[in-house]
Amino acid sequence: MRILCCFILLALANLASANVTQVGEGVARWGLFKLYHAAFFTEAQVSLSQALADDKPARLELCYLREFSVENFIEGAQLGLPAPLTPQLQAAVTRLHQAYQAVQPGDCYRLDYQPGQGTALLLNDKELVRVATAGFKALYFGIWLGDKPLSAQLKRDLTQGLVAEHVKASPN
Repeated sequence: MRILCCFILLALANLASANVTQVGEGVARWGLFKLYHAAFFTEAQVSLSQALADDKPARLELCYLREFSVENFIEGAQLGLPAPLTPQLQAAVTRLHQAYQAVQPGDCYRLDYQPGQGTALLLNDKELVRVATAGFKALYFGIWLGDKPLSAQLKRDLTQGLVAEHVKASPN
């Protein structure tokens, strides 16, 4: 019975990640130093705004080439987050930040969003926290993919396989 349950859970996990495809990857740098490899996954044939919507699954993987402390993660995130936040979003950010752990070279963090389940933060495939607050996905993925990302070049690399946004024509 235990083996059957494991197979069912494995099949469900594969189904949850089967509906996303890698749309981009890149390397985050600070000057000449490489910090981490990043990859972004979402549904095929969607735009960035669609990929960040709460009805689309998405995954951002960050695999580190250097040591980082919890403080490094929080400071970096604060640079990419808009201010001020609603009390609900601030509480969600605080909750995720409290789950961070220091990393060594080779460690990988993953933000994994599934509609109806929220955003999970995983370290080396171990779930640390899950946040189901509406709008949190776009807010936190926005650190890398938003209007003011930590790195414009990394954002371009991560989103290279997405469909271009449709610009509405003016009525003039």
